[in-house]
Amino acid sequence: MIGDYELYEDGLLILLFHGVIERQTSDVRNYNRKHIEKDYFASILKKLKKEGIPLSMTDVLEFYEEGKPYPGRSFAVTFDDGFENNISIAAPVLCDLQVPATFYVTSGFIEFNGMSWIDSIESVMELVPCGRIKLPWSDYAISFSSRESKIDLLQKIRSAVKTSPDVDTHALVQDISAQLGYEPVIASDHPLDLKMTWAQVNELASQSLFEVGGHSHSHQILSFLSEQDLKTDLDLSLGLLKEKAGIENVHYAYPEGLAHCYNPLVISELKNRGIRCCPSAIAGRNTLEYDLFNLRRTIVL
Repeated sequence: MIGDYELYEDGLLILLFHGVIERQTSDVRNYNRKHIEKDYFASILKKLKKEGIPLSMTDVLEFYEEGKPYPGRSFAVTFDDGFENNISIAAPVLCDLQVPATFYVTSGFIEFNGMSWIDSIESVMELVPCGRIKLPWSDYAISFSSRESKIDLLQKIRSAVKTSPDVDTHALVQDISAQLGYEPVIASDHPLDLKMTWAQVNELASQSLFEVGGHSHSHQILSFLSEQDLKTDLDLSLGLLKEKAGIENVHYAYPEGLAHCYNPLVISELKNRGIRCCPSAIAGRNTLEYDLFNLRRTIVL
């Protein structure tokens, strides 16, 4: 075992990270540990490197396409979204340990230093000691007055939005922010929010140890989009990667990545654009049983 992450004697473990920070400084924000501490990150990698075999996602692709089983106790490191701390904090640790990694970046976040809808809501919730929120799918307002009740409310919001294609997340951010008496936060230089610039994405991709892939433009759940909106989002994502960072590759990752977040149409449109490997965010062991568009990835907390 590597903490809670088990290397498989006869398979591949793909780890999914989002961010790495020096230390946790927020009260409510990052309660789900999307950003882990640098020392913890380093300890995971050291144990993995000592006990396992590091692979890049290109290695993974090649093993699968050649029909060769993944080496036993192999692992791959991946990051989603494109946080600035990926290059300023995580990358030096990866370089020191000579562990390859793939960074799947959301082009809209990079272009505008944008935030996900839930990070926007969390940033406002952090500021408010207590209050009440009426959610659009509920008949009553929910009160909060403590860290625990804030987290419970945030979990309810996450669960509802991530399982419903009918929620307009932009309107939701506007509505909740207004109810709490704040302007919506849509961009921030806070360590939990700051994204890489295109120059930094290019710098990361230029290092032989690393590769950069796409992770949509809007970070919306791809299976929730209409066919035309799906095509537009993928084209924006891949077009900006090529135009702004000179990246034209075969790697992608689904936003959210659970079973309901992608479907045959999404996979077909990705393949039509030259993508050959797109892992999910469903935890588990990888063998050749799972094709390159259904690979398992285990989220690190």
